[in-house]
Amino acid sequence: MDVFVARQPILDENENIFAYELLYRDSPNNFFNTDYTDDKVTSILLTNSYFNIGMEQLIEGKKAFINFDEILIKKEIPLMFPPESIVVEILETVVPDRDLIRKLRALKAKGYTIALDDFTVGYDFQTLIDLADIIKVDFMLNTKEDIINIILKHRNHTRKFLAEKVEDRETYLFAKDLGFSYYQGYFFSKPKLIKGREISIGELAYFDIFKEMDKPEPEIPKISKIIERDIALTYKLLKLVNSKFGLANEVTSIKHALAILGLAGIQKWLTLLMVSDISKGQNADIAKMAMFRSRFAELVAKNTDGLRLKADEVSLMGLVSLVDVLLNRPLDGVIKELPLSKDIKNALLNQSGPFNVIYKVIKAYEQGLWKEIYEIAEELKLDVLKLQNLYISAVTWTDELFVYIENKEYEQA
Repeated sequence: MDVFVARQPILDENENIFAYELLYRDSPNNFFNTDYTDDKVTSILLTNSYFNIGMEQLIEGKKAFINFDEILIKKEIPLMFPPESIVVEILETVVPDRDLIRKLRALKAKGYTIALDDFTVGYDFQTLIDLADIIKVDFMLNTKEDIINIILKHRNHTRKFLAEKVEDRETYLFAKDLGFSYYQGYFFSKPKLIKGREISIGELAYFDIFKEMDKPEPEIPKISKIIERDIALTYKLLKLVNSKFGLANEVTSIKHALAILGLAGIQKWLTLLMVSDISKGQNADIAKMAMFRSRFAELVAKNTDGLRLKADEVSLMGLVSLVDVLLNRPLDGVIKELPLSKDIKNALLNQSGPFNVIYKVIKAYEQGLWKEIYEIAEELKLDVLKLQNLYISAVTWTDELFVYIENKEYEQA
């Protein structure tokens, strides 16, 4: 399924791109659907931006201005994303209370930039104004006199002002004369639509994870097992770890990723994905092939000298080896975005390293290259009949797993 995000550039005083505002869209028509609540709109926007399209492609090293309502701020959803990559834009409809102010102060203390959206001369909430690093002044909802009064009343030595809805050069020059730092509007550029492809998450996986998370002492190994059943869930978890902690973290298994994220991080991540309500099914054939690759790779590793202790990592390699097909993007671009170990990346992208022999045998079986299978069996120091039994075992395990998923009759261990 195609997903859409619109972006509109925000320019600085020299008319260079300072940031992009990311805007929710639900179709190629490039207009806003008003049927959804603010928190759902932002959740879908974040999911599409980070997981389905890729923030790197959207903002190209700039900041992203993203609207947040009080629900998402109180759930601490902004903390899932690096402070250097987003501006927390507070909607004009937000009515502050003590909890919201406390959460915003915590965000500022962690280095997040706070902006007030669609600011008008009659804005009532001084506590939010005091927290704002940037005030976005709406040039269509304020008169010129109003705009001058806003600048005179709220200017301080650190706060910046952004002129939004700048429709013509006269308005731009007026804003520039008043000392605005940033500019946004149709005079510079209309929002540009960017399309990606969604990988959806099954309702069953959500149910099982939330069931485990609801326990007094959730068990990471059980959550890991649930996630490992779903390639889309695996991909989005890895993207999240990478977006929050950077490429320095090499993740060797789902358990490792969850340990990095922590229970609080897992809860925030699930909240975002659940609110966005993206459980619309996925390509079952590709998902099934990915699960087979994961299981077969794990079994081969467990029966190969030198790779037994790497079975979890090799299993992860098999699971992510088809994300390019799900996303309809080149494999090298997708894999480079994920916090995978060098051994996994080398096997998938360069056909090299210690895991490559297992990746080769997976591909050989899929293509029916029997001569090559015999040669790889010798390289692995495995009897070819044993290798065949491992293959059959992986096929059987995968078939049984998908019967369980389809019928929802499997009882989690």
